[in-house]
Order: sequence, then structure tokens, then C-alpha cells
Amino acid sequence: MLASKIFSDTPRSFFAMLSRPTGEIYLDALDAIEENQRRRQEGGLSREEVSDICQRVLDAHAATATEEVREESEAGESAPKLTAAAMIREMLAIEWLEEPRRNDYQRRFFIDSRAELMLDSLRRIAYPEQVAFTDKLHLVCTRLSDPAAFTLHPLSDLESCLDNARFGLQELRALQQGVARLTQRQLKSDSLKENLRVLYDDFAENIGQRCYKQLIALKLPIRLPLAKSALTEIEADPIIRDKMLLELAERRPELTGAELEAHLRERIQELFELLEAVEPQAEAVDRRAADFARRSFARFRYLQEVSSGRREEMREFFETINEDYTGDRISDLETRLRIPDLRLPEVGVLSGLESLAFPHRKKETFGPTAMDDGFDEEWGEEALNEIGENINNSLNAFRANRFFESLDIPGGGELVSSETLSPDVDNPDEWIIDLVALLLHAEVNEVDYRVLSPREDGVIPPHDEMVGYLVDRFQLSRR
Repeated sequence: MLASKIFSDTPRSFFAMLSRPTGEIYLDALDAIEENQRRRQEGGLSREEVSDICQRVLDAHAATATEEVREESEAGESAPKLTAAAMIREMLAIEWLEEPRRNDYQRRFFIDSRAELMLDSLRRIAYPEQVAFTDKLHLVCTRLSDPAAFTLHPLSDLESCLDNARFGLQELRALQQGVARLTQRQLKSDSLKENLRVLYDDFAENIGQRCYKQLIALKLPIRLPLAKSALTEIEADPIIRDKMLLELAERRPELTGAELEAHLRERIQELFELLEAVEPQAEAVDRRAADFARRSFARFRYLQEVSSGRREEMREFFETINEDYTGDRISDLETRLRIPDLRLPEVGVLSGLESLAFPHRKKETFGPTAMDDGFDEEWGEEALNEIGENINNSLNAFRANRFFESLDIPGGGELVSSETLSPDVDNPDEWIIDLVALLLHAEVNEVDYRVLSPREDGVIPPHDEMVGYLVDRFQLSRR
């Protein structure tokens, strides 16, 4: 079952966060983190970088963040303030972010692969007009019509055609929804500027050039019948069919011969059905595009007539004032003319707000503040365990064997006491670390030596001083 597969290794809070009042803040933060990580490609983001991104998102949501946190808390007015450190801990807990262990003790954060898939799906929902047409249907038609295809690995070719056909139909549906969404935006436009922006910037650039033009260039009404005819020939070819059955038997050895035949027949029939669904879906996109063009033109004519009518009224108004009140000021005529309040369809500033001079604001200075997440005993113990693991990894069995060979221990199982070892006084630190590796891996099968200690028999051995350290006396022999 799909649900059991998903929630077997994905916490339910992974999706539950989207329904929480603060879900919008977390989703915007994840989107910004993914964008910054994509620029890096490798290496991830440091804690300071992730914290800075979360803080910027919190500042952008400052007006609503407090209310949303209060809604989540059962304590009402005592709800805690949402901070960047709290967001990082929460995203790690719900597995939107991951923090792999590193040998250099640096904290680096990466977006979980499942979170990347979720972001991609949510972006497709949020921006249906920005769908990119990738010619998946063109690849299907080309593969089916290619004489060299379906020869070496015909089942793999069939699976590739199925995947491309599904994705191509998904793109067509997304394209249709994008045009429908732009049509609704066009009907709500209140100015010629907005009308033309939707027509030329959003539709012509994003959908007309990138998607619809490529869809027309594919000539699907001509190529689809040829592709379906080629698929019929492939299904009837006994050699190709036998190769598919052999390839399927290698992948699914638990199936019987009849089950293999039925499974292959289902896959081929599924591809036929997908190809049959392409042309009606493409025609639906054509109808949506034509409806958008018709409604855009009608809305443009309506806005043009309304705005031109208003201009004519204003012209007559000022001509009347010029004829009847020559030499007077407009401000002095307000009571006599009884001018009604202006009801303009759109009010703005010439050249935009960028033409205005804003006063310079001095940045506030803040002193150093303590970290929000602080330090506790659990983190200290985790750090010590990580240090121990890293030391164990660095002092490996290869290093222990190399140090043992440098001691020139004779063969034949002869025991050599540690008191006879000659430390390297020129490089004492490396020598004592090599000795630790030797003792640490004494019980590992990969080493070439044995270490015997009196402590194994419950006897406390004497100590030997080696380069400033006291070491229990032990015996060493070659295996």
C-alpha cells in the first residue's frame, strides 16, 4: 500500500507541518534554503547561513508570525516566540533538513531528498503557468518509429516510452491549467497595463513561446497514428516479444509464464491508452488557448472603451471651466462647481515609487547576544561520542599493522615484552598515537599480531614509561 510505504520511514510531521498556522513560514524558509543550496551544488550550508535565511523569512512574516505561533500554542498569550534556531531544530525533527556527521566537527545542513521532491510538486501547483514543455511526447514517437529501437533491450525501451508518455500527458494537463489560470487573471484585470502584462509577459513569454509553440511544432495529429502503427508491429513481432519476456523474467523471477505474458500485454495496452489520450488533451489545450485569446481581446476592448470614455468626460469638464471661469483659480471654484469626489480606476505615482527620495535610516546597533539553543549535557555527550568515533576511524587497523612491522618482531610466536620497545624520541607524539592504534585493534582479525596483557588473568601489571606516558606492560607476538 502507498501509505504504508511512505510512512514506514517518513514521519507524519513531514507533511503535517504544511497544515499548521506557521507552515507558510517554514515552507518559505525551506524554499529559500533550497535555492541557496542549489547555487552551492556541494558542501551544504553552514548553521550561520541557514539561521540567516530563516531570520530573513521571519522578518518578512513579522506581521503574522506572532499570531500564527499563538494559534499553534495551547497556552494562548504565553506562546513562545518563533526564532531561527527553533525553526532549524523543527526542520531537523520533521526531516526537511539533514545534518550528516562530519570528521571536522563542522555543522553543515542539506535539504532532504524527499523535501526536494515535495518542493518541486508545490512549485508546480503554485506556478502552473511556468510549466516547461520538454518534448517527452516527441521522444515517444521517435523511439517507436526508430527501426533500430526495440532490438537489444526492448523491455527497457517500452518502459522508457511509458514514462515519457505519462510525463508528456502530465505536462499537457499542467499547460491546460496554466492557460485557464491566466484566463481568470485576465478577466480580473482592471487596467490596460495589467491586461497587456498578462497577455505578453505571462502568456506569450512563458506559455506561448516555451510550450504552446513547441506543441504545435510536434505535429502530433500526424505523428501519433504512425507511432501507434509502429507499436502494433512491435507487439506482433515474435522475436521482440520473446526478448521482452526474457528480460521481464530476469526482473520478475517469481512470475510464471502465463503471468509474464499477461503483465507484458498490460504494459503494451497501457502505452496504447496513453497514446490515445494525447490528441484529446492537446485539443483541450488548443481550446483553452483560443478561449484565452478571445477573452483577452474582449477585456482589452472593454477597458479601452471605459478609459477613453473617462478621458472624454474630463476633457469636456475642463473645457467648460476654461470657458465660464477664465482667470479664476480651481481652488476658489470648489464650492460653486460642487465638484464630486474623484473615483479613479487606478492611482499611482509618476515614474513609480522609485522616483521618490526616502529619508536615510540609520541602522540600529545591537550588542552580542547569546545563542538561542545554548548547550546541554546531551549535546556534550553526543560530541564526545562523535570525537571517540572519529578517533577510532583515524586509528585504523592499517596504521596498527604498519607500526607493528616497524618494530621488527620475530616470527614463530615468540613473545616480546613492551619494556624492550624503543620509542621514537624524535617524533614522540606520532609514536605514542601509533602505539594506541596497536593496542586499540589488538582483537581485530585484520591485524598481524597478538597482544597479551596480565590484566586478562586479573593481575595488575607494572608500568613502563614511554615518551612521557605510563603504559601497562604487555607482551607482543606475530600471528
